[in-house]
Amino acid sequence: MAHIDQEHIKTISERARLIMENEQIDVLVSSSCENFYYLSSHQSAFMYTLRMSEVALAVLFRDPSRKTILIMNDFEAAGVTNDFPGYEVRTYPTWVDVDDPLGLIGDKFQGKRPVSPQAEEMFGVLGQVLAEYGVSHGKIAVELSSMRYPSVIALQQACPRVSELVEASPIFTKLRAIKTPWEIDQLRKACTYAEAGISAVICEIEVGISAAEIVEAFRKALMRHPDGSTARFHMVSVGANFAPAHVFDTRPSELGDLIKFDVGVDVAGYGSDIARTFVLGPPSDLAKRIYAALRAGHDRLLQIIEPGMPMKIAFEEGMKQIRSSGLSNYNRGHLGHSAGLSLAAEEAPFISPSEAEVFRPGMVICLETPYYGHGLGSIMIEDMVLVTDNGCERLNQLTTDLVSL
Repeated sequence: MAHIDQEHIKTISERARLIMENEQIDVLVSSSCENFYYLSSHQSAFMYTLRMSEVALAVLFRDPSRKTILIMNDFEAAGVTNDFPGYEVRTYPTWVDVDDPLGLIGDKFQGKRPVSPQAEEMFGVLGQVLAEYGVSHGKIAVELSSMRYPSVIALQQACPRVSELVEASPIFTKLRAIKTPWEIDQLRKACTYAEAGISAVICEIEVGISAAEIVEAFRKALMRHPDGSTARFHMVSVGANFAPAHVFDTRPSELGDLIKFDVGVDVAGYGSDIARTFVLGPPSDLAKRIYAALRAGHDRLLQIIEPGMPMKIAFEEGMKQIRSSGLSNYNRGHLGHSAGLSLAAEEAPFISPSEAEVFRPGMVICLETPYYGHGLGSIMIEDMVLVTDNGCERLNQLTTDLVSL
């Protein structure tokens, strides 16, 4: 918590309580790794590193006089600092024994340790907290759609008197779409670091280099920024092999190959998502024609985005521009998405034909116009933009030209 801006935490709590008041929700509970971090400012190692689900809860009350309760296992809770007086930690036992040989805590768990984290224990603490705060019969918003079935059953059994359990995901989508100034600062850094990584790598690219070697160089370049992490993801393709890969291709590149970077860097849990395309030597006429159409659509999005514009209208305008610019068969489900905490890089809202949301000041959106073609490869432009009071600010600095290496 030490590096989180307190004004950021205050803003999130105030925004959440406004939504809760409008929807008459008494308690908002986060159980996914991103939303637990969003409400608690603590990046759970059990969630982020060990990829465990439903091992910690952040409990926000509509009543602003109530502290936010963090429910965690006693092993991980030992690492939570006291920087924010608005939080209180409640613990449940896990398989690791935590002793108090110097009597610093004044309490000692004497019960049987479980073999693994127990959702029943965690939700049992939640039930106790709800009873203690007088909201056992209230309306509780929980991330039901992202929880495992056994955890949902454990929740229902631990809180049988709750009058209504509702889905919390739409609330978090609405909250996370508008960024605080602190969040924008992290995303700016993440974008800058990703571009610096690309810039460092393209100086080393020559005919014969493989996708695996490019990825290795990109990872090394990111180590120059100690407040950033290694790559959140790095979808690098070389030549005609455009399919996403976990183990990267070692085939040597050839003259004329397209090289696509679709990469993101993590800073304080917030990830960038940007893309650029290069070519080894002169590009083919086909590649130039496709790239020009994609760039026209991308530039059109940058030109028209402003507060109040429906995202579905932006999608229609972007698609119309690409198709009229020489790529008549272009087909995409969306042309961009919100940027932020999601480990999957893409998060709602989306610039899509079905999106009812409008652009609002404070949103950070990734605009993307990708193309994948058999026998040709991958071509992609993706920028991050901040929606401002009168338009949008492009966070990227790299050129959107098709650069020959």
